Amino acid sequence: MLFKRNSMSRPIRRMDVQVSIFTAAVVTVSCLCVFAVHYFSTYHDMIRSLNDRVLAIYDYLEDSLDREAFSQLRSIEDMNTPLYQDSRQIFANVKQATDVRYLYTATQIENGDFIYLIDGLPLDAEDFRHPGDLIEKEIIPELQRAMNGETIMPSNIKETEWGKIFIAYLPIHSEQNNDVVGVVGIEFDAAKHYNTYKNLRLFTPIIILGTCLLSIVFAVIFFRRISNPLYRDMANTDHLTQLKNRNAYLVDTQNLEALHTVLDIGILVIDLNNLKTVNDELGHDHGDTYLQVSAQVLLKAVERNGTVYRIGGDEFAVLVPHADEKMMKKLESTIHLVFSESKPDWSINIGLAIGWYICTDKDTLQSAFNQADTLMYKHKKAEHQQKNKEGEIQ
Repeated sequence: MLFKRNSMSRPIRRMDVQVSIFTAAVVTVSCLCVFAVHYFSTYHDMIRSLNDRVLAIYDYLEDSLDREAFSQLRSIEDMNTPLYQDSRQIFANVKQATDVRYLYTATQIENGDFIYLIDGLPLDAEDFRHPGDLIEKEIIPELQRAMNGETIMPSNIKETEWGKIFIAYLPIHSEQNNDVVGVVGIEFDAAKHYNTYKNLRLFTPIIILGTCLLSIVFAVIFFRRISNPLYRDMANTDHLTQLKNRNAYLVDTQNLEALHTVLDIGILVIDLNNLKTVNDELGHDHGDTYLQVSAQVLLKAVERNGTVYRIGGDEFAVLVPHADEKMMKKLESTIHLVFSESKPDWSINIGLAIGWYICTDKDTLQSAFNQADTLMYKHKKAEHQQKNKEGEIQ
């Protein structure tokens, strides 16, 4: 209705804070759980798929690499040997088939140093390593583990000077006694994966925050409505007629007074004629019907031009914003017309007495109500006198 305030414009209450905290906690925990499940399941699936690729490459290299390369290749001069060339071709085949980023083999020589043997990079690459070049110190611990027979599979993304990578180190065994003769290093480019999971971690808090805010707004509106059944109708609605009651009228008029928006508000005061006679002679069920019919008449006549209240036993009020004299006269006439078309056909004369008044800048809503009420009783008295005269003449 025209005087119904938006629920979210009301002051924040303790229940609103409690609902907000509870909603935020539930949404945050739910989002974090979904994020964790999605993040770790997809990450583990990716690692598992990567491990399967590593093992397929490893099985191929174990079968294809000549073990002599791990004992004979020691210097740049060895690059011209068929042994080195054949091994390079094997690496080229693997890279073409699997899109691996980098392949190389290494071994530990008699003095304990780790050296490169076969490098799968192009010969003119800046990072290309020749047979006999020393291994960088930072990767020696993992190479040592692989030389001891341990298979080191990719489990997380490593940040290196040459980019984000997944790397695996796998031991190569001799064909005679199964001793470890060297290590193969397998690297995969992880830049796309790294960026994907970085963005996921970055945007998840933003998504959670946005979801929390939206959920809090909807939850507060929802709980405000259900915190008092039927949108607080039990406190503000007349049970018999389903109109707004006196309590709602007082709240609405107080709000209008507080907002200083009473100028040009029209007030109609309506009273039912002979309700007591209907109750006494026809019964209270007829009296209830009289009230209900009158309420429906007012709603139909007023429509969206104002708000209808039942403020007493047989008394109604209508608040009409932006009213003028022409509008109020038409509204009064419409009410009488609709009532004449809808009223029950009883032996007792029934009807509506109406008085109205439009607020000026010198009025309060209470003074305007008093003016309308006085006019209503004046019309009621005049109608009663007219009925008495008609009865005398008859």
